[in-house]
Amino acid sequence: MSSSNPRDFKRGSDESPPDDDFADFLDLLNELKSTGCNLLVVGDAPRELFTQASSRMLGDDDVVRYRTLAVTDATPESIAERLPDPSESPRPVGETTHVLNHAGALRSVTAATDPTTPPDLAGVKETRIADPQLAGLQSALVEAIEEFANRGDSLHPGDLRVGIDSLEPLLDHYGEEVVRRCLRIVGGYVRDHDAMAHYILPKPYDSEVVQLFADDMDAIVEIQLDDTAEDGRVGKQRWHVPSKDLTIGWASI
Repeated sequence: MSSSNPRDFKRGSDESPPDDDFADFLDLLNELKSTGCNLLVVGDAPRELFTQASSRMLGDDDVVRYRTLAVTDATPESIAERLPDPSESPRPVGETTHVLNHAGALRSVTAATDPTTPPDLAGVKETRIADPQLAGLQSALVEAIEEFANRGDSLHPGDLRVGIDSLEPLLDHYGEEVVRRCLRIVGGYVRDHDAMAHYILPKPYDSEVVQLFADDMDAIVEIQLDDTAEDGRVGKQRWHVPSKDLTIGWASI
């Protein structure tokens, strides 16, 4: 779903949230957009569903959004899939998108000279993080956020979008407390600039690691494969807002 436009939220056919809850959900989206938010995207689901959810959270094709996407284990194809269609984007994608590459083997994910790179990534700014400590990625995220936020043309709330795909390699390498501290710092800058950030963690919602991060997030977005869908591998989502004791029933991504 597109966090920038609440009316794009699609009601599930068999598990739609009650009307009162749905109204609360739309109010919540408007509030998160206006004040800045950090979202944890979790679930036991195929990776393409996480890519789809991430694409929606990075914003609609036909609206100017400034996107910073940090990748640890995302493929070039999945990165390209979540960027706007150049024919619909009001601004060149290369001017509005910054990819931070924190993969183990620092091979470029946007190099036009690489025949395996999708053409949609040509011209996209990429920074490869060589610092073996997580502080390198943290600094790069903060700098990218500040760079977009300080542009001459004023940004409206929700114009700046941030993502990390995914947290799993970071947790394996640095441990939970180091990653949690990093997200708290990055999340502070996200809120300061009324941005919207999402962090992908492909783990079940009720797992210990997801619950560890829950208190630091404005909402947790749980995704699953919709087994009732008739047209293939379709995803569904539900939102959890621990601070408001609110859970919204399943709906289409």
